[in-house]
Amino acid sequence: MSHQPPLLEKLTPQQLNALGAQIAANLKKKQGFRLGESTVISNYDHRPNPHDPGEIRILVNRDAGQVLARLPEPDQAVHVDVFHEPACIQIRPLSLELARTLRAYLAFRGGQASSLADAQIQLYAERIYLETGAGAGNLLELLALPEEPLPRRGKVRNHVHLLLKSLSPEDITLIPCLVDTIEVELTRQGVEIRKVENILHVEKKDRQPPRYFLGLEPGQHRLWHLATTLSTILSSPEDAVEFLRAFQPGLFRRKESFASLRNKHGSLRELIIALAEAGLIKRGWFADTLTREGKELLEFILQHQKELESQLRKILRSVPVPRGRYQTVRNFHFKSRQKQYTYISKTTTHMKDTWLGSIAVPETLIQAAKNKLLQRRQTFTVAREDIKVHEQEVSKPVDICLVIDGSASMAGPKMKAVWHLAEHLLLTTRDKVAVVVFQQRQARVVVPFTRNYTRLKLGLRSIHPQGMTPLADGLVEALRLVKNRHVRNPLLVLITDGIPTFGKWTLNPQQDALKAAQMLPEARAKLICIGVAPNREFLEELARQARGNVYIVENLEDQATLIEIVLKEKKSHAQL
Repeated sequence: MSHQPPLLEKLTPQQLNALGAQIAANLKKKQGFRLGESTVISNYDHRPNPHDPGEIRILVNRDAGQVLARLPEPDQAVHVDVFHEPACIQIRPLSLELARTLRAYLAFRGGQASSLADAQIQLYAERIYLETGAGAGNLLELLALPEEPLPRRGKVRNHVHLLLKSLSPEDITLIPCLVDTIEVELTRQGVEIRKVENILHVEKKDRQPPRYFLGLEPGQHRLWHLATTLSTILSSPEDAVEFLRAFQPGLFRRKESFASLRNKHGSLRELIIALAEAGLIKRGWFADTLTREGKELLEFILQHQKELESQLRKILRSVPVPRGRYQTVRNFHFKSRQKQYTYISKTTTHMKDTWLGSIAVPETLIQAAKNKLLQRRQTFTVAREDIKVHEQEVSKPVDICLVIDGSASMAGPKMKAVWHLAEHLLLTTRDKVAVVVFQQRQARVVVPFTRNYTRLKLGLRSIHPQGMTPLADGLVEALRLVKNRHVRNPLLVLITDGIPTFGKWTLNPQQDALKAAQMLPEARAKLICIGVAPNREFLEELARQARGNVYIVENLEDQATLIEIVLKEKKSHAQL
């Protein structure tokens, strides 16, 4: 019984030729072609956008035949990628199905191919290069492998790669037949096909040494990039080291490290898959282990920890603060009795009758030059009317205390967003930052008011989300902290994704929290509550008791929105 691919059963010869003509026309125009939802076809190398996996970038200055097969002339190979969910595709059954499709296609085109040993089949099979995470080779080589299926092991990848060399124009119609067979086999292996949202034609730029760290050897720039990326994802070089060490021998240490990291960062599955695709981790039956490059990365991070911390601080300072989506309820404000601070502004103005402020020298000289021309002065002189001075801005210091829900529901991205908020505030303002966390049955001060970044970071790393939500104790502990005489114009920022579940004085956690909130106005401590919609009613009542404000956000994982809210309230509080 002959094998007939589903596509050849669905399409007439005229329809198949029309589809082939569309592909050929795009290739002739030096453009890529999206076939169906999952496949990209071109004469060039193409890669997924790392920031948007649904977008495929076709690198028009990298010919696929020359780059991937080292062919002497361009346009001698067609590159086909069929995208799927991250998985290791068994290559033996796939190669058998492709060979059957090739035989049926040649018969469909009027050939006499009857067995895999025919010279025509061999000629085509030798020109079709196939690669999955389980192996690679031309189709003829793969058909010579042992008959038994290969075990599901190897690299996890997100696409099946085909390279068809020296394909004649009339055989372009073979491509959709092969793609259809691949998609059917992926479904049979239980792998989901992924949609290609967009294709983009770009030129691959030659990699330039990073400007921010020029002391590296040329071969170390990739390690620097990987180290920076991993440290950013895990919030610190220390956690990056702990993560990589979890893949070293030692079963109990591995379990403890993963448990600790999951508690802080949530699921690590996607990160492990990404590192496996990058060749840093080797997947195994019983345990994943570091590859040689993974061990080099671990050693590199250990040697350059201070430089990485400096780079992360630079990234934290430049976190974008867009107009976030949130709702707010504002209550009564009270004025601070704290002393004021005067800062020099970049804004300049003409000097008034009295001598106030510092002279803006460049602006003064520019104004004098303008007036020399306008007033036709004989010589270049600086008159009183030319002098410009910096305006003075009056602002109050605002010390910020973050009151953080440390219950189990805050683990992962929510807690990471709060950490980034705390670090951003310390690095971009002149004021002190403190952190109080409430979890289990009580609250504790993990970071007293400080301007020391190292102290803040160590305190944040000590937070392990777990247990219940003793909100009342958190507010009382924060109140005790701000009553210190060194605290200036305190602003309490409560961040929670739930309602209190453990009381302080009674068996009613919500009433205890409202009672604690009533104590805040007496200490002239302003409270803002940041939470999510399901808890809005309780948070509004809590803020009403504290005469503070409420912000309801879509989710607490958006660090940019958290930063925008706190900076907005800080500015408002400083001007009261």
